[in-house]
Amino acid sequence: MSIKAIILIIGFSLSAGMWPVSIQAQTENGRELQKIILNNREYYLHVIQRGEGLYRISQKYGVSMQEILDANDDISESLKVGQILRIPVISGRNRTDSEMERSREFLYHTVEKGQTAFFVSRKYNVPIEVIYQHNPNSERGLVEGSILRIPMEAEQTATVDRAATTTTESQQPTEDSDYIYHTVQPRETLFGLSRQYSVSVDEIIEANPALRGGVLGIGSTVRIPRKEHTPTPGEQPSRILQSDDYVYHTIQEGQTYYSISRQYQVSVETLRNANPGVEQDDLKVGYMLRIPRPEIDQQIVKKDVDQDDLFISHRVRRRETLFGISRQYHVDMETIKKVNPDVDFSEFRHGITLRIPKDAWFARRAADLLQPEVVYTDTTDGDVDMITQFGDCSVNRELGYRTPIKVALMLPFSANESNRFFSAGSDSVQVSRDMRNRVNRSRIFAEFYSGVLLALDTLKRKGINVELSVYDIAASGDALNQALRDPSLKETNLIIGPGMSSELPNLSAFSREHKIPLVFPLSNTNPDIATNPYLFHVNTPDSLMFDQMAGEIIRQANGASLLVILPNEQDRQGNRFVQVLKRKAALMGAGSLNYTEYKLGGDDLVEIQSLINRDGTTYVVVPSVAEADASRIIPILSGVKEKTRADIRLFGMSDWLFYQTIDPEHIHHLDGTIFRTFGLDYNDPLSNSVLRKYRQWYHIEPHAVAPYFQNSSPASAYSRYGLWGYDVASYFISAIAQFGTDFDICLNRVTNDQVQFNFNFKRTSNWGGFYNKGLYMLRFRPDYSTERVPLREM
Repeated sequence: MSIKAIILIIGFSLSAGMWPVSIQAQTENGRELQKIILNNREYYLHVIQRGEGLYRISQKYGVSMQEILDANDDISESLKVGQILRIPVISGRNRTDSEMERSREFLYHTVEKGQTAFFVSRKYNVPIEVIYQHNPNSERGLVEGSILRIPMEAEQTATVDRAATTTTESQQPTEDSDYIYHTVQPRETLFGLSRQYSVSVDEIIEANPALRGGVLGIGSTVRIPRKEHTPTPGEQPSRILQSDDYVYHTIQEGQTYYSISRQYQVSVETLRNANPGVEQDDLKVGYMLRIPRPEIDQQIVKKDVDQDDLFISHRVRRRETLFGISRQYHVDMETIKKVNPDVDFSEFRHGITLRIPKDAWFARRAADLLQPEVVYTDTTDGDVDMITQFGDCSVNRELGYRTPIKVALMLPFSANESNRFFSAGSDSVQVSRDMRNRVNRSRIFAEFYSGVLLALDTLKRKGINVELSVYDIAASGDALNQALRDPSLKETNLIIGPGMSSELPNLSAFSREHKIPLVFPLSNTNPDIATNPYLFHVNTPDSLMFDQMAGEIIRQANGASLLVILPNEQDRQGNRFVQVLKRKAALMGAGSLNYTEYKLGGDDLVEIQSLINRDGTTYVVVPSVAEADASRIIPILSGVKEKTRADIRLFGMSDWLFYQTIDPEHIHHLDGTIFRTFGLDYNDPLSNSVLRKYRQWYHIEPHAVAPYFQNSSPASAYSRYGLWGYDVASYFISAIAQFGTDFDICLNRVTNDQVQFNFNFKRTSNWGGFYNKGLYMLRFRPDYSTERVPLREM
């Protein structure tokens, strides 16, 4: 070891129906839309993207969720990425770009039987007067089946959209000066994208390091390096819209039913039956035809052939035209031009020899367009995460065994200042507040380091060889830049650090340049996670977990009552969580959940009592992170439970665990649950083994930052960050020992038991870094026991 310095939606599944169709391609806001006519009604075709639900789609198109359901009566139980929804085109709401833009200022609600304006105002948390203002005559009563406009505040809309995703990828533009951003569709492959955008597969992978493992996630976004003649997504040179049963073909000039049937290797009769109502002799350029997915003769595709098997030669005679030749051979003009790149068709004349494709050529082309180059499989995440898999993870037998794993630990220990502070000879030492803060921070990093050393000893006993270099990158001075000039740092396999976000940009740039995995272990602020594909963020802020937390609460409360105690207006984090929770509850569907909100301010004890379900379970969510508010609400809820004897179960915020003004007995009495990324389980054999070893080594008690409901203090007689360092070092070094330097593409196969964390790293995008989305539920039971339960991924 070398040391440099010591120290609501119910989902649905879309299936293709048999509809008479006429489809026209057009664009909206710079992206392509497809328009279809079914039974004399117009619809947009919407391809479902990752993370979308009916709520978000309805907002995008200015329609209600019920209107989408009515237009898709053939859908079953769950929406799937890549499936196609029909969205009604409604004059005055979404027929034009300007109408659609105005409609996005509103939510649209379909009135159900028995609903009143008061009910709708409570459901969407808007004053009833606003309902009346935007819906003339609604004050006289609501008509079942009518549509109400619910205005959305711009800030609220942005909050819901931000909370609906935990990645920065969804916020990416469709293109910029350097890249085009492509959303992956079903059956697309890296090879297909490289051909579509005229770039190499290697260039795509270089711009999207997450694709090194060959996993192309449907619904994910891929950066395509922009070249001088790179086609934009709107041009779609080789991409086609397709579902499980059909391929949709855009009609081009000069094409006929026969030429199109040859192109897709189907019969004219099959084509005609799939498109009833379309005039065979009047195909309109730019409209679309539906092609039943053909069965390609793979023997023809795989057979080794020469040019004579694929083409026939035609010598142009006098007075012949390209149009006439295309009709003679039933091959459209564009295809003839494509297979004859050396012919100047602007000077078309007799004597030119043309290559005319034969059926074998069309069979190969259809197979190339419609079939993926590799196996198409499901991931463990279900329908939303369909992937195309190119590579696999091979077991590492070199790094860590024959050669050591080189790890650099770079933290601001401030060793010199700490020594100067503690070397004072007088009985009382006067230090500035700044000096005290530096020493306190130094203790945090020293404790973290102690856990790293403990992990290295454990790994050594497993036969894993590690070479650790420790850098003291004090916050003051040029220590970090000096460390980055060390030539040996470029040879490391893993960097752990820095301590604070202000030090991250320079170290992150170094990591990105030299492609070295960088673990950012402590701070919950990360300015570089969206741009560094080698960066791992351990301490994820709660705001990135809101979607998971809200989903688990709704799952538990399904079929019961859910009461949300609204936070004060200044509590931005609490209000943001309420919006996420409200969205999840709305998507659950009417009748599945009794959702109620309550704002403090009156006779709270009496009023909350009236909202409690005494015949069933009431789940109470208190999203306030303000200590004064939480300390006031919790005793009231405990009193309500004591008086009503009702089954009340509380959900709270992780910030509460540091509040000494909260009485733990109340949390236990309310059968409370708090979500957290880390926590200790004293009944776990591994945890107890590590705890015993830590006590033996350092003669101090380790804790998961602090005991519950106590404010952490650097002067406390326990180690707050030792176990943190143990888990970080153990996990990442074990990952390298198992899969080598490319462990980041094998994270779902890494085996490592953490003491206090539940690591589950996910990328923000194909070119961004990782954040830890592993959560625990800390359950405080009425019998005063505490359980740590891993939150299962939904």
